[in-house]
Amino acid sequence: MSKRGKIVLINPSYLEFSNAIHGSEWVSPPLGLGYIASVLLRSGYEVEIIDMAVQEFEEKKLKDFLLFKSPEIVGITSTTPAIKKALNIASMVKGILPNTLVVLGGVHPTCFPEELIRQEEIDVVVQGEGELTFLELVELTLENSEKRFFVCGTVQKSDGKIIFNPRRPFIEDLDSLPFPAHQLFNLARYRHPLMRSNKTAAILTSRGCPFNCTYCNRGVFNRRYRMRSPENVIEEIEYLINKHSVFDFAFIDDNFTLDRSHIEGICNGIVKKGLKIKWSAPNGVHAKTIDFELAKLMKKSGCYSLSFGIESGNQKTLDYIKKNIDLATIRGAFEVCRKVGIETVAFIIIGFPNENRNDIDNTLHFLKDIKVDIADFHILIPLPKTAIYEELKNRNYILEEDWSKYTFHNEPIFRTDFFSPKEIFYEYKRAYRKFYLRPGYILSRIKRISSLQEIKNDIRGLMTILTSFRNRASV
Repeated sequence: MSKRGKIVLINPSYLEFSNAIHGSEWVSPPLGLGYIASVLLRSGYEVEIIDMAVQEFEEKKLKDFLLFKSPEIVGITSTTPAIKKALNIASMVKGILPNTLVVLGGVHPTCFPEELIRQEEIDVVVQGEGELTFLELVELTLENSEKRFFVCGTVQKSDGKIIFNPRRPFIEDLDSLPFPAHQLFNLARYRHPLMRSNKTAAILTSRGCPFNCTYCNRGVFNRRYRMRSPENVIEEIEYLINKHSVFDFAFIDDNFTLDRSHIEGICNGIVKKGLKIKWSAPNGVHAKTIDFELAKLMKKSGCYSLSFGIESGNQKTLDYIKKNIDLATIRGAFEVCRKVGIETVAFIIIGFPNENRNDIDNTLHFLKDIKVDIADFHILIPLPKTAIYEELKNRNYILEEDWSKYTFHNEPIFRTDFFSPKEIFYEYKRAYRKFYLRPGYILSRIKRISSLQEIKNDIRGLMTILTSFRNRASV
Protein backbone atom coordinates (compact mmCIF):
# COMPACT_ATOMS: atom_id res chain seq x y z
CA MET A 1 0.00 0.00 0.00
CA SER A 2 1.62 3.27 -1.06
CA LYS A 3 1.48 6.43 1.00
CA ARG A 4 -0.34 9.50 -0.19
CA GLY A 5 2.02 11.05 -2.67
CA LYS A 6 2.94 10.62 -6.30
CA ILE A 7 6.39 11.60 -7.48
CA VAL A 8 7.62 11.84 -11.07
CA LEU A 9 11.36 11.97 -11.75
CA ILE A 10 12.54 13.28 -15.13
CA ASN A 11 15.85 12.98 -16.95
CA PRO A 12 16.00 15.50 -19.83
CA SER A 13 18.02 14.20 -22.76
CA TYR A 14 20.76 16.11 -24.53
CA LEU A 15 21.54 13.35 -27.04
CA GLU A 16 20.09 15.45 -29.84
CA PHE A 17 23.07 17.79 -29.38
CA SER A 18 25.61 15.01 -30.14
CA ASN A 19 25.37 15.52 -33.89
CA ALA A 20 28.79 14.14 -34.83
CA ILE A 21 28.23 10.68 -33.34
CA HIS A 22 24.45 10.39 -33.52
CA GLY A 23 23.54 6.71 -33.36
CA SER A 24 26.74 5.63 -31.63
CA GLU A 25 26.23 7.33 -28.27
CA TRP A 26 26.49 5.58 -24.94
CA VAL A 27 23.01 5.66 -23.43
CA SER A 28 23.03 4.56 -19.79
CA PRO A 29 20.15 4.55 -17.29
CA PRO A 30 20.15 7.62 -15.01
CA LEU A 31 21.17 5.69 -11.90
CA GLY A 32 20.97 8.82 -9.76
CA LEU A 33 17.22 8.94 -10.35
CA GLY A 34 17.11 5.17 -9.97
CA TYR A 35 18.56 5.39 -6.47
CA ILE A 36 16.23 8.22 -5.46
CA ALA A 37 13.28 6.24 -6.78
CA SER A 38 14.27 3.11 -4.86
CA VAL A 39 14.57 5.04 -1.59
CA LEU A 40 11.12 6.54 -2.16
CA LEU A 41 9.61 3.18 -3.10
CA ARG A 42 11.05 1.61 0.05
CA SER A 43 9.25 4.30 2.04
CA GLY A 44 5.95 3.55 0.33
CA TYR A 45 5.64 6.35 -2.22
CA GLU A 46 4.43 5.98 -5.79
CA VAL A 47 7.21 6.83 -8.25
CA GLU A 48 7.56 7.09 -12.01
CA ILE A 49 10.74 7.80 -13.98
CA ILE A 50 10.72 9.47 -17.40
CA ASP A 51 14.05 9.11 -19.16
CA MET A 52 13.82 11.28 -22.25
CA ALA A 53 17.03 9.73 -23.61
CA VAL A 54 15.13 6.55 -24.47
CA GLN A 55 11.46 7.53 -24.19
CA GLU A 56 9.80 9.74 -26.79
CA PHE A 57 8.06 12.39 -24.74
CA GLU A 58 7.30 15.40 -26.89
CA GLU A 59 5.68 18.31 -25.04
CA LYS A 60 2.05 17.25 -25.57
CA LYS A 61 2.68 13.66 -24.48
CA LEU A 62 4.55 14.84 -21.39
CA LYS A 63 1.74 17.25 -20.53
CA ASP A 64 -0.86 14.53 -20.92
CA PHE A 65 1.17 12.15 -18.77
CA LEU A 66 1.62 14.67 -15.97
CA LEU A 67 -2.03 15.73 -16.04
CA PHE A 68 -3.05 12.08 -15.79
CA LYS A 69 -0.63 11.32 -12.93
CA SER A 70 -1.09 14.68 -11.14
CA PRO A 71 2.09 14.26 -9.07
CA GLU A 72 2.54 16.31 -5.93
CA ILE A 73 6.28 16.51 -6.62
CA VAL A 74 8.33 16.51 -9.84
CA GLY A 75 12.09 16.04 -9.60
CA ILE A 76 14.28 16.95 -12.57
CA THR A 77 17.96 16.09 -12.84
CA SER A 78 20.25 18.08 -15.09
CA THR A 79 23.74 18.10 -16.49
CA THR A 80 25.20 21.32 -17.89
CA PRO A 81 24.09 20.91 -21.55
CA ALA A 82 20.57 19.83 -20.51
CA ILE A 83 19.84 22.72 -18.13
CA LYS A 84 17.88 24.80 -20.64
CA LYS A 85 15.71 21.80 -21.41
CA ALA A 86 15.27 21.08 -17.70
CA LEU A 87 14.05 24.63 -17.08
CA ASN A 88 11.63 24.39 -19.99
CA ILE A 89 10.19 21.19 -18.50
CA ALA A 90 9.92 22.85 -15.08
CA SER A 91 8.07 25.80 -16.62
CA MET A 92 5.68 23.46 -18.38
CA VAL A 93 5.00 21.58 -15.12
CA LYS A 94 4.19 24.82 -13.31
CA GLY A 95 1.93 25.90 -16.17
CA ILE A 96 -0.31 22.85 -15.92
CA LEU A 97 0.18 21.88 -12.25
CA PRO A 98 0.88 25.14 -10.39
CA ASN A 99 0.68 23.50 -6.94
CA THR A 100 3.20 20.77 -7.77
CA LEU A 101 6.57 21.16 -6.06
CA VAL A 102 9.32 21.32 -8.70
CA VAL A 103 12.75 20.15 -7.52
CA LEU A 104 15.94 20.49 -9.55
CA GLY A 105 19.10 18.48 -8.87
CA GLY A 106 22.24 17.11 -10.49
CA VAL A 107 25.72 18.40 -11.25
CA HIS A 108 24.77 21.72 -12.84
CA PRO A 109 22.27 22.77 -10.13
CA THR A 110 24.87 21.81 -7.52
CA CYS A 111 27.26 24.26 -9.22
CA PHE A 112 24.73 27.08 -9.60
CA PRO A 113 22.08 26.77 -6.87
CA GLU A 114 21.48 30.49 -6.38
CA GLU A 115 21.14 31.25 -10.08
CA LEU A 116 18.64 28.43 -10.55
CA ILE A 117 16.53 28.95 -7.42
CA ARG A 118 15.83 32.47 -8.70
CA GLN A 119 14.00 30.94 -11.66
CA GLU A 120 10.27 31.30 -11.11
CA GLU A 121 9.53 27.70 -12.07
CA ILE A 122 11.96 26.15 -9.56
CA ASP A 123 10.87 25.62 -5.93
CA VAL A 124 13.85 23.68 -4.58
CA VAL A 125 17.43 23.01 -5.67
CA VAL A 126 19.09 19.88 -4.27
CA GLN A 127 22.86 19.99 -3.93
CA GLY A 128 25.03 16.89 -3.96
CA GLU A 129 23.78 13.35 -3.38
CA GLY A 130 20.02 13.37 -3.54
CA GLU A 131 18.67 10.17 -1.98
CA LEU A 132 18.24 11.19 1.65
CA THR A 133 17.66 14.86 0.89
CA PHE A 134 14.87 14.11 -1.56
CA LEU A 135 13.23 11.58 0.76
CA GLU A 136 13.15 14.06 3.64
CA LEU A 137 11.87 16.77 1.32
CA VAL A 138 9.05 14.52 0.12
CA GLU A 139 8.09 13.46 3.64
CA LEU A 140 7.93 17.01 4.96
CA THR A 141 6.22 18.43 1.88
CA LEU A 142 3.43 15.89 2.11
CA GLU A 143 3.16 15.79 5.90
CA ASN A 144 4.29 19.17 7.26
CA SER A 145 4.99 21.60 4.45
CA GLU A 146 6.39 24.37 6.66
CA LYS A 147 9.27 22.19 7.86
CA ARG A 148 10.42 21.41 4.32
CA PHE A 149 12.19 24.77 4.22
CA PHE A 150 14.81 23.43 6.64
CA VAL A 151 15.90 20.29 4.79
CA CYS A 152 19.69 19.97 4.68
CA GLY A 153 21.13 19.81 1.19
CA THR A 154 18.55 22.17 -0.31
CA VAL A 155 18.34 25.76 -1.47
CA GLN A 156 14.78 27.09 -1.38
CA LYS A 157 12.83 30.32 -1.45
CA SER A 158 10.10 31.62 0.83
CA ASP A 159 8.34 34.98 0.59
CA GLY A 160 10.95 36.24 -1.83
CA LYS A 161 13.89 35.22 0.35
CA ILE A 162 16.41 32.54 -0.58
CA ILE A 163 17.10 29.94 2.11
CA PHE A 164 20.53 28.29 1.94
CA ASN A 165 20.40 25.21 4.12
CA PRO A 166 23.60 23.43 5.25
CA ARG A 167 25.00 20.85 2.85
CA ARG A 168 24.05 17.31 3.80
CA PRO A 169 26.90 15.00 4.82
CA PHE A 170 27.69 12.40 2.19
CA ILE A 171 26.33 8.89 2.59
CA GLU A 172 29.02 6.83 4.29
CA ASP A 173 27.37 3.40 4.19
CA LEU A 174 26.46 2.88 0.54
CA ASP A 175 25.19 -0.62 1.38
CA SER A 176 22.38 1.05 3.33
CA LEU A 177 20.84 2.20 0.06
CA PRO A 178 18.52 -0.14 -1.82
CA PHE A 179 19.54 -1.09 -5.34
CA PRO A 180 18.48 1.48 -7.95
CA ALA A 181 14.95 0.89 -9.23
CA HIS A 182 15.97 -1.09 -12.33
CA GLN A 183 12.34 -2.15 -12.74
CA LEU A 184 11.45 1.43 -13.68
CA PHE A 185 13.82 1.34 -16.67
CA ASN A 186 13.35 -0.54 -19.91
CA LEU A 187 16.86 -2.02 -19.87
CA ALA A 188 16.64 -3.21 -23.47
CA ARG A 189 16.55 0.42 -24.64
CA TYR A 190 19.95 1.28 -23.22
CA ARG A 191 23.16 0.65 -25.10
CA HIS A 192 26.90 0.97 -25.07
CA PRO A 193 28.82 0.90 -28.36
CA LEU A 194 30.99 -1.99 -27.10
CA MET A 195 28.45 -4.15 -25.29
CA ARG A 196 28.46 -7.85 -26.07
CA SER A 197 24.71 -8.58 -25.91
CA ASN A 198 21.45 -6.87 -26.78
CA LYS A 199 20.76 -5.93 -23.16
CA THR A 200 23.09 -4.55 -20.53
CA ALA A 201 22.75 -3.08 -17.04
CA ALA A 202 24.78 -0.33 -15.41
CA ILE A 203 26.08 -0.81 -11.86
CA LEU A 204 27.73 1.75 -9.60
CA THR A 205 29.97 0.13 -6.98
CA SER A 206 31.60 3.26 -5.53
CA ARG A 207 31.27 7.03 -5.35
CA GLY A 208 33.83 9.79 -5.40
CA CYS A 209 37.21 10.28 -7.03
CA PRO A 210 40.29 11.49 -5.13
CA PHE A 211 42.08 12.83 -8.19
CA ASN A 212 42.19 16.47 -9.16
CA CYS A 213 42.10 16.58 -12.98
CA THR A 214 41.65 20.18 -14.08
CA TYR A 215 38.92 19.45 -16.67
CA CYS A 216 36.69 17.32 -14.42
CA ASN A 217 33.78 18.57 -12.29
CA ARG A 218 33.41 15.44 -10.14
CA GLY A 219 34.81 17.37 -7.21
CA VAL A 220 31.58 19.38 -7.13
CA PHE A 221 30.07 16.37 -5.32
CA ASN A 222 32.93 14.90 -3.32
CA ARG A 223 36.46 13.67 -3.89
CA ARG A 224 36.42 11.19 -1.01
CA TYR A 225 36.17 7.64 -2.29
CA ARG A 226 33.41 5.46 -0.80
CA MET A 227 32.66 1.86 -1.75
CA ARG A 228 29.85 -0.63 -1.54
CA SER A 229 30.89 -4.00 -0.14
CA PRO A 230 31.70 -6.66 -2.74
CA GLU A 231 28.90 -8.81 -1.25
CA ASN A 232 26.37 -6.04 -1.87
CA VAL A 233 27.54 -5.64 -5.47
CA ILE A 234 27.32 -9.39 -6.12
CA GLU A 235 23.81 -9.40 -4.69
CA GLU A 236 22.77 -6.72 -7.20
CA ILE A 237 24.33 -8.69 -10.06
CA GLU A 238 22.39 -11.80 -9.01
CA TYR A 239 19.19 -9.74 -8.75
CA LEU A 240 19.64 -8.43 -12.30
CA ILE A 241 20.37 -11.93 -13.60
CA ASN A 242 17.35 -13.50 -11.90
CA LYS A 243 14.80 -10.71 -12.28
CA HIS A 244 15.83 -9.04 -15.53
CA SER A 245 17.79 -11.73 -17.41
CA VAL A 246 20.84 -9.49 -17.75
CA PHE A 247 24.24 -11.11 -18.29
CA ASP A 248 26.20 -8.11 -19.62
CA PHE A 249 27.20 -5.47 -17.04
CA ALA A 250 28.81 -2.06 -17.21
CA PHE A 251 30.52 -0.89 -14.03
CA ILE A 252 30.26 2.87 -14.39
CA ASP A 253 32.24 4.05 -11.37
CA ASP A 254 34.44 7.10 -11.86
CA ASN A 255 37.36 4.84 -10.96
CA PHE A 256 36.30 1.21 -10.67
CA THR A 257 39.73 -0.22 -9.81
CA LEU A 258 40.99 2.41 -7.36
CA ASP A 259 40.86 0.11 -4.31
CA ARG A 260 42.47 -3.25 -5.08
CA SER A 261 40.72 -5.21 -2.32
CA HIS A 262 37.38 -3.87 -3.57
CA ILE A 263 37.82 -4.98 -7.19
CA GLU A 264 39.40 -8.29 -6.12
CA GLY A 265 36.43 -8.94 -3.82
CA ILE A 266 33.96 -8.35 -6.64
CA CYS A 267 35.88 -10.48 -9.15
CA ASN A 268 36.42 -13.32 -6.68
CA GLY A 269 32.75 -13.18 -5.73
CA ILE A 270 31.69 -13.53 -9.36
CA VAL A 271 34.03 -16.51 -9.82
CA LYS A 272 33.07 -18.19 -6.51
CA LYS A 273 29.35 -17.86 -7.28
CA GLY A 274 29.89 -19.29 -10.77
CA LEU A 275 28.14 -16.30 -12.37
CA LYS A 276 28.46 -16.64 -16.15
CA ILE A 277 28.48 -12.96 -16.98
CA LYS A 278 30.38 -10.50 -19.16
CA TRP A 279 31.36 -7.10 -17.92
CA SER A 280 33.17 -3.91 -18.85
CA ALA A 281 34.29 -0.71 -17.16
CA PRO A 282 33.33 1.85 -19.82
CA ASN A 283 33.58 4.96 -17.65
CA GLY A 284 37.34 4.70 -17.19
CA VAL A 285 39.91 3.07 -14.91
CA HIS A 286 43.27 4.49 -13.86
CA ALA A 287 46.26 2.88 -15.57
CA LYS A 288 48.20 2.93 -12.30
CA THR A 289 45.82 0.38 -10.81
CA ILE A 290 46.23 -2.36 -13.43
CA ASP A 291 48.85 -5.12 -13.27
CA PHE A 292 49.07 -8.62 -14.71
CA GLU A 293 47.64 -10.52 -11.71
CA LEU A 294 44.66 -8.20 -11.36
CA ALA A 295 43.99 -8.21 -15.10
CA LYS A 296 44.03 -12.05 -15.11
CA LEU A 297 41.47 -12.12 -12.29
CA MET A 298 39.28 -9.57 -14.05
CA LYS A 299 39.38 -11.58 -17.27
CA LYS A 300 38.53 -14.76 -15.35
CA SER A 301 35.47 -13.09 -13.84
CA GLY A 302 34.13 -12.03 -17.24
CA CYS A 303 35.82 -8.71 -18.05
CA TYR A 304 36.00 -8.07 -21.79
CA SER A 305 36.75 -4.33 -22.00
CA LEU A 306 38.47 -1.64 -19.92
CA SER A 307 38.41 2.06 -20.72
CA PHE A 308 41.28 4.32 -19.71
CA GLY A 309 41.20 8.08 -19.40
CA ILE A 310 44.50 8.71 -21.18
CA GLU A 311 43.39 12.12 -22.51
CA SER A 312 46.73 12.80 -24.28
CA GLY A 313 49.88 11.07 -25.48
CA ASN A 314 52.02 14.00 -24.33
CA GLN A 315 53.57 13.94 -20.87
CA LYS A 316 53.56 17.74 -20.68
CA THR A 317 49.78 17.69 -21.12
CA LEU A 318 49.26 14.96 -18.53
CA ASP A 319 51.19 17.11 -16.09
CA TYR A 320 49.31 20.25 -17.16
CA ILE A 321 45.89 18.67 -16.46
CA LYS A 322 47.15 17.06 -13.22
CA LYS A 323 46.41 13.56 -14.47
CA ASN A 324 48.82 11.95 -11.99
CA ILE A 325 50.13 9.41 -14.52
CA ASP A 326 53.06 8.93 -16.89
CA LEU A 327 53.20 7.48 -20.39
CA ALA A 328 55.28 4.48 -19.33
CA THR A 329 52.62 3.41 -16.82
CA ILE A 330 49.91 3.78 -19.47
CA ARG A 331 51.96 1.72 -21.89
CA GLY A 332 52.38 -1.01 -19.27
CA ALA A 333 48.66 -1.20 -18.49
CA PHE A 334 47.78 -1.62 -22.17
CA GLU A 335 50.42 -4.31 -22.60
CA VAL A 336 48.98 -6.22 -19.63
CA CYS A 337 45.44 -6.04 -21.04
CA ARG A 338 46.66 -7.23 -24.42
CA LYS A 339 48.40 -10.23 -22.81
CA VAL A 340 45.30 -11.41 -20.95
CA GLY A 341 42.88 -10.65 -23.80
CA ILE A 342 40.95 -7.65 -22.46
CA GLU A 343 39.88 -5.08 -25.04
CA THR A 344 41.25 -1.58 -24.39
CA VAL A 345 39.57 1.76 -24.91
CA ALA A 346 41.43 5.07 -24.69
CA PHE A 347 39.58 8.31 -23.99
CA ILE A 348 41.31 11.21 -25.72
CA ILE A 349 40.47 14.90 -25.40
CA ILE A 350 41.07 17.26 -28.31
CA GLY A 351 41.41 20.96 -27.57
CA PHE A 352 43.55 21.29 -24.45
CA PRO A 353 44.74 24.92 -24.33
CA ASN A 354 48.43 23.91 -24.32
CA GLU A 355 48.32 21.58 -27.34
CA ASN A 356 49.05 22.30 -31.01
CA ARG A 357 48.76 20.03 -34.05
CA ASN A 358 52.11 18.36 -33.39
CA ASP A 359 50.90 17.43 -29.93
CA ILE A 360 47.72 15.90 -31.37
CA ASP A 361 49.83 13.93 -33.87
CA ASN A 362 52.01 12.74 -30.99
CA THR A 363 48.90 11.42 -29.28
CA LEU A 364 47.85 9.55 -32.44
CA HIS A 365 51.31 8.01 -32.72
CA PHE A 366 51.16 6.98 -29.06
CA LEU A 367 47.77 5.30 -29.54
CA LYS A 368 49.11 3.29 -32.45
CA ASP A 369 52.27 2.45 -30.52
CA ILE A 370 50.40 1.01 -27.52
CA LYS A 371 48.02 -0.83 -29.90
CA VAL A 372 44.83 0.47 -28.35
CA ASP A 373 41.74 -1.33 -29.63
CA ILE A 374 39.30 1.60 -29.49
CA ALA A 375 40.09 5.33 -29.42
CA ASP A 376 37.24 7.45 -28.13
CA PHE A 377 37.96 11.06 -29.06
CA HIS A 378 36.13 13.92 -27.37
CA ILE A 379 36.32 17.67 -27.67
CA LEU A 380 37.25 19.38 -24.43
CA ILE A 381 34.27 20.78 -22.55
CA PRO A 382 35.32 23.54 -20.17
CA LEU A 383 32.72 22.59 -17.58
CA PRO A 384 31.72 25.27 -15.07
CA LYS A 385 33.64 25.38 -11.79
CA THR A 386 36.60 23.46 -13.23
CA ALA A 387 40.13 24.86 -13.28
CA ILE A 388 40.33 24.68 -17.07
CA TYR A 389 37.07 26.67 -17.37
CA GLU A 390 38.47 29.36 -15.10
CA GLU A 391 41.71 29.50 -17.10
CA LEU A 392 39.90 29.95 -20.41
CA LYS A 393 37.41 32.38 -18.89
CA ASN A 394 40.17 34.54 -17.43
CA ARG A 395 41.85 34.71 -20.84
CA ASN A 396 38.55 35.65 -22.57
CA TYR A 397 38.72 32.43 -24.60
CA ILE A 398 35.20 31.29 -23.67
CA LEU A 399 33.08 32.39 -26.63
CA GLU A 400 29.64 31.07 -25.71
CA GLU A 401 27.55 31.01 -22.51
CA ASP A 402 24.73 28.89 -23.92
CA TRP A 403 25.12 25.76 -21.77
CA SER A 404 23.35 23.58 -24.36
CA LYS A 405 26.43 23.97 -26.56
CA TYR A 406 28.78 22.52 -23.93
CA THR A 407 28.85 19.06 -25.50
CA PHE A 408 31.58 16.57 -26.39
CA HIS A 409 31.00 15.97 -30.09
CA ASN A 410 30.19 19.35 -31.62
CA GLU A 411 32.13 22.48 -32.49
CA PRO A 412 33.51 23.80 -29.20
CA ILE A 413 32.59 27.06 -27.49
CA PHE A 414 36.15 28.21 -26.85
CA ARG A 415 39.39 29.02 -28.64
CA THR A 416 43.02 28.49 -27.67
CA ASP A 417 46.34 30.08 -28.58
CA PHE A 418 46.68 27.51 -31.36
CA PHE A 419 43.17 26.89 -32.67
CA SER A 420 39.85 28.55 -33.40
CA PRO A 421 36.68 26.56 -32.57
CA LYS A 422 36.39 25.44 -36.20
CA GLU A 423 40.01 24.31 -36.20
CA ILE A 424 39.54 22.32 -32.98
CA PHE A 425 36.53 20.61 -34.56
CA TYR A 426 38.60 19.87 -37.65
CA GLU A 427 41.37 18.32 -35.53
CA TYR A 428 38.77 16.17 -33.75
CA LYS A 429 37.44 14.83 -37.06
CA ARG A 430 40.96 14.39 -38.41
CA ALA A 431 41.90 12.31 -35.36
CA TYR A 432 38.98 9.96 -35.94
CA ARG A 433 39.81 9.54 -39.62
CA LYS A 434 43.55 9.03 -39.10
CA PHE A 435 43.06 6.45 -36.37
CA TYR A 436 40.18 4.39 -37.76
CA LEU A 437 40.47 4.56 -41.54
CA ARG A 438 43.70 2.56 -41.64
CA PRO A 439 43.59 -0.71 -43.60
CA GLY A 440 45.64 -2.47 -40.91
CA TYR A 441 43.31 -1.33 -38.16
CA ILE A 442 40.17 -2.35 -40.07
CA LEU A 443 41.67 -5.79 -40.74
CA SER A 444 42.56 -6.23 -37.07
CA ARG A 445 38.99 -5.39 -36.03
CA ILE A 446 37.59 -7.95 -38.46
CA LYS A 447 39.92 -10.63 -37.10
CA ARG A 448 38.79 -10.00 -33.53
CA ILE A 449 35.05 -10.29 -34.18
CA SER A 450 33.57 -13.16 -32.17
CA SER A 451 29.83 -12.44 -32.05
CA LEU A 452 26.94 -10.99 -34.04
CA GLN A 453 26.67 -8.12 -31.55
CA GLU A 454 30.29 -7.15 -32.21
CA ILE A 455 29.57 -7.10 -35.96
CA LYS A 456 26.66 -4.73 -35.29
CA ASN A 457 28.81 -2.54 -33.05
CA ASP A 458 31.61 -2.28 -35.60
CA ILE A 459 29.27 -1.56 -38.51
CA ARG A 460 27.51 1.15 -36.49
CA GLY A 461 30.83 2.72 -35.56
CA LEU A 462 32.18 2.60 -39.10
CA MET A 463 29.01 4.17 -40.51
CA THR A 464 29.24 6.95 -37.92
CA ILE A 465 32.79 7.76 -39.01
CA LEU A 466 32.02 7.55 -42.73
CA THR A 467 28.86 9.67 -42.54
CA SER A 468 29.70 12.15 -39.79
CA PHE A 469 33.40 12.68 -40.43
CA ARG A 470 33.66 12.30 -44.20
CA ASN A 471 33.63 16.03 -44.98
CA ARG A 472 36.75 17.92 -44.07
CA ALA A 473 36.03 20.95 -41.95
CA SER A 474 37.15 24.24 -43.47
CA VAL A 475 39.87 25.93 -41.45
